[in-house]
Amino acid sequence: MFGQIMVSKTFINLAEDKKKAVLQSAVREFARLGYQKASLNTIVRDASISKGSLYQYFQNKEALFHYIFEQFVFLVKRSVQGGGDVSSLHFFSKVRQVFWAGIHFVDYYPEYFQMYLKVLFEADVPGRENLLARVHLFSSEYFGPLCDEAREKGEIRDDIPAETVIFMIDALISSLLQGYALSYLDSGLELKRMDKKDISSQVDKVLLVLEKGLVKT
Repeated sequence: MFGQIMVSKTFINLAEDKKKAVLQSAVREFARLGYQKASLNTIVRDASISKGSLYQYFQNKEALFHYIFEQFVFLVKRSVQGGGDVSSLHFFSKVRQVFWAGIHFVDYYPEYFQMYLKVLFEADVPGRENLLARVHLFSSEYFGPLCDEAREKGEIRDDIPAETVIFMIDALISSLLQGYALSYLDSGLELKRMDKKDISSQVDKVLLVLEKGLVKT
């Protein structure tokens, strides 16, 4: 069952440099080829360990992949929550800040994000539904309280269920980040080719549509 990561104490107690080498090699391979095509032989070769050692660390390929994905979720949480106190910001400024945390994540951890995209677009990843649910659960946990606070302040409508608001924000940020990471997914916005100033301007336009709607007033 996902959540019970099958990793041995041997790996947990491993020297940090060796542990880092294994994780980097695994992330690189999963990001490059996805789960099914990723090779454990390549991972152990690049990490300079034996295959026997890898099986001492992780029960199987699935356990290794789930552990790596758990690291991805942890890094996402740290990136989003590490932006400091946002209590004084308007709701849509908070959304904007989360988007920029995502941009920085894609820039700093590109292979982790590519691995996530592989899970998103490949149906044959073991436990795929639970893996993706981990990401969306964090969105609900993070944006839920922000939505409640925004409603009390009159910053967003109180006649729209919080679940709907969270879905729209999550879909918007996910689409923008996917377009930033993979140019063929940006529906013509060409985010990948823009500098940060132009990206900021484009995001402001998109958030304005989310805030004000498409209806001409």
